[in-house]
Amino acid sequence: MEIKFNEVNKSVAKIRAQRWGNEYYSVDDLPLTYQQKLCVVEYLARWLWRLLLDTEIMDSHCKSYDPLMIVDGKAHSYVFDMEDGGRHHLFNDLKHLEEMMYKETLDLIKQEIRG
Repeated sequence: MEIKFNEVNKSVAKIRAQRWGNEYYSVDDLPLTYQQKLCVVEYLARWLWRLLLDTEIMDSHCKSYDPLMIVDGKAHSYVFDMEDGGRHHLFNDLKHLEEMMYKETLDLIKQEIRG
């Protein structure tokens, strides 16, 4: 399948010019296909995981790989417990998944600050 980045880039440029800025508040707002949005969420999980490792909030030995994979409508993660713990997680939509990872990361940071 050929990805037509030029078309996406033109579309994004037009939206940004019309709205005078960035109105992408969640992954669902991005002008991308669902498959591309899955890649963005998986990238976000890796970025948050690196943040937790680099700040030494998370130990690299216990959950050291596979921050997030989304397969067949389920999120699989050794890094994030989400709302249900464990390895396999159900989610309503990508925004919900994004919010669960954000909340968990924020909670870990707050716990670290409080000591």
